[in-house]
Amino acid sequence: MSSTAPLGRPISVRLPEDLRRRIEALARATRRSQGDVVREVIERDLAKLEWEQRIAARAADLRAGRAEAVSLNEVERELGLDDVVVDPRILDDIE
Repeated sequence: MSSTAPLGRPISVRLPEDLRRRIEALARATRRSQGDVVREVIERDLAKLEWEQRIAARAADLRAGRAEAVSLNEVERELGLDDVVVDPRILDDIE
């Protein structure tokens, strides 16, 4: 949502007092409304939460047998990478 998009219906959210104070302070410091601050936080983080939910749902589907995993060998073969030699030191950096 951009700042030029029309605003929809309001929702009500109960917040812990410390979070409310932080929002109020940021709104004052940036000369914005509390609603603008909260809206921006939601816009920034909602996609991340949606992505995390999709991963969790996919993992549940795999565990329950509702989806099938594809092996790394098969992915490499489909991408034409099965003959590519990988420096094993690169893998040391991946955790």
